[in-house]
Amino acid sequence: MQASRWLRRLIAALPWLAAHAAALAQSTAALPMAPVRNVQDSYFGTVVDDPYRYFENVKDPEVAAWMKAQADHAQRVLGALPERRAFYDRMVALEAASGERVNRVQRSADGSLFYLHRGVGDNQFKLVVRARPDATMRVLVDPEVLRAKTGHSHAINWFRPSPNGRYVGYGLSAGGSEAASLHVIDVKTGREMISPIARGDYAVPQWIDEHSFTFQQLKLLAPGTPEVEKYRDTLTLRADLRGGRIETLPVRQWKDLALTPDMEVALRRLPGVAQASVLVGDGVRNEIAFFVGPWTQVANPKARWTRVIGFDDGVVGYGVHEHTLYALTHQGAPRFRIVAYDLQQPTQPPREVVAASDRVISDLSVSADALYFSARDGNAKRLWRVAHRGGAKPQEVPLPVTGQIFLGAGYGNDFNASRQSGLIVGLQSWTQPLQYLAVPARGPVRALGLPQLPTIAGLDELQADEVLVKSHDGAMVPMSIIHKKGMKRDGRNPVWLNAYASYGFTIDPAFSPARLAWLERGGVMAVANPRGSSVFGHDWYLAGKQATKPNTWKDVFACAEYLVREGWTTPAHLGFSGRSAGGMLAGMVLTERPDLFAAVVPNVGVHDMVRMELTPNGPSNIPEFGTVANEPGFRALLAMSPYHPVKDGTAYPAVLLTHGINDPCVEVWASTKMAARLLAATSSAKPVLLRLDYDSGHGVGNTRAQQLEEDADTYAFLWSQLAAKDAAARP
Repeated sequence: MQASRWLRRLIAALPWLAAHAAALAQSTAALPMAPVRNVQDSYFGTVVDDPYRYFENVKDPEVAAWMKAQADHAQRVLGALPERRAFYDRMVALEAASGERVNRVQRSADGSLFYLHRGVGDNQFKLVVRARPDATMRVLVDPEVLRAKTGHSHAINWFRPSPNGRYVGYGLSAGGSEAASLHVIDVKTGREMISPIARGDYAVPQWIDEHSFTFQQLKLLAPGTPEVEKYRDTLTLRADLRGGRIETLPVRQWKDLALTPDMEVALRRLPGVAQASVLVGDGVRNEIAFFVGPWTQVANPKARWTRVIGFDDGVVGYGVHEHTLYALTHQGAPRFRIVAYDLQQPTQPPREVVAASDRVISDLSVSADALYFSARDGNAKRLWRVAHRGGAKPQEVPLPVTGQIFLGAGYGNDFNASRQSGLIVGLQSWTQPLQYLAVPARGPVRALGLPQLPTIAGLDELQADEVLVKSHDGAMVPMSIIHKKGMKRDGRNPVWLNAYASYGFTIDPAFSPARLAWLERGGVMAVANPRGSSVFGHDWYLAGKQATKPNTWKDVFACAEYLVREGWTTPAHLGFSGRSAGGMLAGMVLTERPDLFAAVVPNVGVHDMVRMELTPNGPSNIPEFGTVANEPGFRALLAMSPYHPVKDGTAYPAVLLTHGINDPCVEVWASTKMAARLLAATSSAKPVLLRLDYDSGHGVGNTRAQQLEEDADTYAFLWSQLAAKDAAARP
């Protein structure tokens, strides 16, 4: 009886197995290997080989041809996977069932709501406005109009309305490049108020009043300038819409700021007063510096500024209400505390507003009525309010869902929000879609109705387990395991593990319609927050940074071994993915423990960390990863560089490297060099595929169609590697 039932299943599965075998045969079909042209560099007595240095010239015809051949090959292999069509069709259906998408809701003083909106049939987010939540939505900017004209995808990178909502500034870029141009339009008429300003990647308007603002612009590079100079010495300008005047301000001549080329400045006028504030950021460093001075001196190259906060004060978040500067700091508080500075006495020490505790304070936002902050216990975030009066105690604001909380809309701190009462928050969990709520100054929270929550069948069949896993040195690593209820732990479940863990960034619970296509098939998603994130505060972050970075992948290995030990899966059914700096982590997972995973997917990964600082985005990342200019930095970079420990004759797992050609954050050659090295080194018959998108970049601004195609490829690839072995015999 048992044998005959198994035999019937095997016979029924034969066509599927045949199709899968055909796809795998394509994946192992030989393409010409890239020639090795080794370059050696010596750092502090250590010789570092680079067999594919010439790949860094992506415009070289030979390199470009190799890339295109690999991309076409990957497209053929992925397209032939029998699961690919099923995943794609199901994702399309789930996207439709999820309804409209809303992102980055911002509010102006007149009550208007500005946000990004993508309808069920839309391919890209539009910038829209509503005069109030129940008013008719009106489209202000539709990037698809430009796609129809140019043939290239366009995206709105950022936007910010003027204080009373008369104008809105936004950044528009093409092809995933994030190379935005700054536009400002009249909200009522749609009229362009100034000619588009190029090199506006970070030109989010800092509104001075209803008609003028400051902004940042990348400098114009002279021909032959090294590409590493692209993001250095950014300019600060002031624009006045009443006369169309735009002037460059002498920010980099202000000696009190002690700026380096890699520091950037946000110049703002403090609301309601004649003071200016200067926020100084140092690349990707989380800590900031903050200065104040008279607004009347901003055009003076010899202006003097008073420092309120220095980098050593450990401030990573802030907000302003009248003359009070609230600051989120880890100084003396690894899980953070909130202090307040009096800007009328900027040299005086701050007073404590929210003391350190066992909870990790993760964010703050300031409104006219109160200071709001979110605090986490593991992955569970809660919202708190503190009245502005001195001595007020935090009061929790009850929310309908426990998960991720977005305070405000991002793009840096908008001082104009501090003139409005209450707060708009975004809320979602692993199993609950994103919704936006109005948090009034008094009374319970209420739904904005942006968007209406969809009814998606099957959500009540899912659950998320939060576990703590003991790592190699006893540290307890948090991991979320998302799966269907009642799932058997028989060691045969396809489990997809994901992590990031750099810059102190923590992966919070987030809802994904595409993820349902994996879960409802019997797959499991696991998300870890190793050291290098800040899930347990600043010390947790430092324990996975530079010299301590190996803790990050060792924590991942502990989580993977937990999933095996607890019966969720085995190495034959376990996969891993990571994006950007998480792609670097995926590379280290691949090279350090090829025996523990059946498939690995590094997305837009940083694979050659030794060469990273020579790229346009490299210098700004030195505070996070280190520099080859000193020996400790070099040793740390080499230890976290996946390209270098790849060994010939090693049986590596199946690998899918993905990258957008126009990526401004991580050069595409980081993935092409890694692909070439793995193809030459692996002794297994498992595929090494290089998926390239020639109209995309780091992923910011991907259209709906682009994201569906990439997701379908990734899901089908992982399923083919993690689930195929038991497809015929599973009960």
